[in-house]
Amino acid sequence: MPRTRERKRVALLVAGWNQYGRGIIEGAWHYAQHHRWILDMQPSGPDGSMQFPAGWQGDGIIATVHSRTLAARLRGRGVPVVNVSGARLAGGDFPRVCSDAAAVMELAVQHLWSRGLRRIAFCGEPHREFLDFWTAAYRRAAAERGFAPLVYAPRPGLAPEAGLAAQRRDRACWLRSLPRPVGVIGWDTITCRHVASACELARLPVPDQVAILSLSTEDLLGQTIHPPISGVDIPVKRIGYEAAALLGRLLQGRRDVAREHLLPPLGITTRQSTDLFECEDAKVREVMRFIKEHAATGISVKDLLRAVPMGRRTLERRFTAAVGHSPAEEIRRAKIERVRHLLTSTDLPVPDVAEACGFAYAEHMIPLFARYHGSTPAAYRRHLRGASALARPGMPAPAVKGSAAP
Repeated sequence: MPRTRERKRVALLVAGWNQYGRGIIEGAWHYAQHHRWILDMQPSGPDGSMQFPAGWQGDGIIATVHSRTLAARLRGRGVPVVNVSGARLAGGDFPRVCSDAAAVMELAVQHLWSRGLRRIAFCGEPHREFLDFWTAAYRRAAAERGFAPLVYAPRPGLAPEAGLAAQRRDRACWLRSLPRPVGVIGWDTITCRHVASACELARLPVPDQVAILSLSTEDLLGQTIHPPISGVDIPVKRIGYEAAALLGRLLQGRRDVAREHLLPPLGITTRQSTDLFECEDAKVREVMRFIKEHAATGISVKDLLRAVPMGRRTLERRFTAAVGHSPAEEIRRAKIERVRHLLTSTDLPVPDVAEACGFAYAEHMIPLFARYHGSTPAAYRRHLRGASALARPGMPAPAVKGSAAP
């Protein structure tokens, strides 16, 4: 009998041109380092197609399965495959680890809703059928919130290969047809760049008339667009790590694994493209602006009343009517969002994060953070960076949705 290789060889068919792919690659790499795997990667072709390294003979595959052609090729390899795409394709029913599309879309809608926007549209990439599940998630979110869905569809006759100028004019025409002010959710940051460009052509100011939010966060690209684009934070490193951990169990011969692992979004990176609060009550708008500017300094409701004079009961009543929760709750949310941002983007120790966010003691911050995010700040940071309860016994289980295999 041939001798079994000690080190597993795994092909990683994930494009690294965007933050989503790079994060998945990094998460899978961390798992591979710990388990002494050999990762085989091949740059995608000019058309975006993923190719195996020449003569590849390996043990398993992690891939973003976006087409039936690729699914058939992967199945023909006869090795375990884990899919890290949210697309559900006929013939591509491999075990999946990906973001929870329903939760991502709900968070995106909630973010725009919290800005006072009651008209929310979706701009996907209609010529890419594998992305239709995002449109379906948007329509479900619209039905649950009770607002009319507004979905971008290219005008008849506009070919998928039409140039950027033609596509820009088409999106500008669509944007002008929307009731305003409106929030527009884009599939990714590149789509949002096109929406921002179309807004410029249509002379619709962002965010005053059109607030733009991406379903993913691209640090560099998102900040270099004018205006900088807000986005949903997807736990991409955890997706990569969990996908590798799932593949590891399949390589061990386990067949009782969950077929689907859905990871919730982490939050929103807020930038200028959604920096507004739409509300008819001018006093409430002033209060919201004050909270945004001063939440990290440790303000209280008394500070709001000094900044925007009115009776406390009046403030509570008017703010809750406009926003849906109390001013004190808004202060807590703003502070915890600042905590999440620092945990995500810096290596500051937890006590320093607490101080930077207006908490007198870290002991005050930790239980409040756990209330909003389901874990302590330290555990949240570990999970964010790709750590897994599968590899670290004793850690709290990651918040994933899964369905057991039959």
